[in-house]
Amino acid sequence: MTISATMVRDLRDKTGAGIMECKAALAEASGDPEKAVEVLRKRGLKVAEKKAGRVAADGLVAAWTSPAGDVGALVEVNCETDFVARTEKFVGLAQRLVALVAADPAAADVAALAERDLDGRRVADVVKELIGSIGENIVVRRAARLALPAGVSGLVVHYLHAGGKIGVLLGLRCASDQGAKAEAVVKLAKDLALQVCSAEPAYVHRGEVPGDVLEREREILRAQPDVQGKPAAIQDKIIQGRLEKFYAESCLVDQIFIRDPEGKQKVRDIVAATQKAVGEAVSVVGFARLRLGDGVERRAAA
Repeated sequence: MTISATMVRDLRDKTGAGIMECKAALAEASGDPEKAVEVLRKRGLKVAEKKAGRVAADGLVAAWTSPAGDVGALVEVNCETDFVARTEKFVGLAQRLVALVAADPAAADVAALAERDLDGRRVADVVKELIGSIGENIVVRRAARLALPAGVSGLVVHYLHAGGKIGVLLGLRCASDQGAKAEAVVKLAKDLALQVCSAEPAYVHRGEVPGDVLEREREILRAQPDVQGKPAAIQDKIIQGRLEKFYAESCLVDQIFIRDPEGKQKVRDIVAATQKAVGEAVSVVGFARLRLGDGVERRAAA
């Protein structure tokens, strides 16, 4: 049968596939548009298999927080080029995935996320179909979720830097719902999200640092030339003093507050000042930070 331009256009609008791909699919399906969609989907899965080994180091980090401010999520979705990362289909996928993660704690595991339902299909199949449609490898690489414990008042906020190159979640615990809505608390949450983005802490406070991490730091410090040869008691004092620098770099509340122009106030001081302003206890519940492409080996083009 004759494949009209209108049939090709309608199929292209529905699937996003190229003109020639749509025409070939319609021909294979004898002009049946529904069968042609299935043909394109099957071809898309085959294309996805061929492209799966290609490096996907671009993309974006999508973020979402609930209107109630009690839960937030991040998802890093990678592709091969910045051009694709800015397309409506790619951004739309990332936004739908981050909503899934926010709604389901288990979906923060990307293997579990791949099996979740999205518009009546497995996430993994939706991703493969999009790979076939746009012609680039796509990887749902990481996800994070931060929620206030049940019955706890507070606030979860998100921050996106450079159009989604870095995504941050930051949670505060407050003594009351009223305190969580206070202007000073909202400002603190936003400032600390920016702090996490910029200063890259690994822990909220020093009590979270694992023992093996501390022991490794101590061994590194003990091996330094100006420490060796000194009495053990002196070594311990030097090491303990230098661990303070480690804490100041790695622990959020021990970091210098980035908005302090004099560089004297630490984050813990800002939290204390906020507590005083609202008249109730305020503390950091936790944070999450994803930077696009962290750890992805970028290979030069041939």
